Amino acid sequence: MNTGEPLPQRMRRFREESGLSRAELADRTGLSRPTIWAWESGKSRPRQSNLETLAHALGISAQELTGKDQSEAMYREMDAMGLSAWRTVGIPAGAGNAHRLSVLIYGAQLVIAAMAGVDARNVRISIKR
Repeated sequence: MNTGEPLPQRMRRFREESGLSRAELADRTGLSRPTIWAWESGKSRPRQSNLETLAHALGISAQELTGKDQSEAMYREMDAMGLSAWRTVGIPAGAGNAHRLSVLIYGAQLVIAAMAGVDARNVRISIKR
């Protein structure tokens, strides 16, 4: 689900609502002013990692910045990790699947972080036996 407002306008609106100039946003993110201008003018589109950097600098979630529904973002993250097939066939349990378990946990960290609007490195998952 998309909010209808194009990404370039949304980026500019959030930047202005934060009281930042392009130069100040560039300093906060480590990106160049021409790059931010190109994104805000629609000349180019930022990668997902840069969207997350921008959102963090603006104090919002990446979903809020992109206008995407959280569930859509969650499935995009899962698909990026190759987990879409696992949704349909299931994930077998057991010690022989340690690698799959670690990938699943990492995917869950990404999804939880996206939904909470935090960096995935700040999400901890523990398993109690």
